[in-house]
Amino acid sequence: MGAIWILFIPFLVIIYASSEKKIKRLNKRIRRLEKQVKGNQDMSRLLEELKGQTVTVTVDGFGAEYEILDIDEDWVKLTRVNNKQQRETKLVRIEDIQDVQL
Repeated sequence: MGAIWILFIPFLVIIYASSEKKIKRLNKRIRRLEKQVKGNQDMSRLLEELKGQTVTVTVDGFGAEYEILDIDEDWVKLTRVNNKQQRETKLVRIEDIQDVQL
């Protein structure tokens, strides 16, 4: 009966080792996501200072002059007058903004 328990010890070691790897992997992922969230918060704070100003915003490689109307943690509300003299308003995720120039 005692020998049967000895056979389970290698299985317990394997299970513990694999779960430890998973935990390390999940911790790395959590740290990466926390950095991303912190980066978005910093960008949101910086864009808040530019609220009401006209700036050149680059999204998906295309830059255009927009006025920043409103900002929250994840989204920016931008507006501009297009070639047809119509007011164009769009919502852009902060993480999609590549560049902002005054």
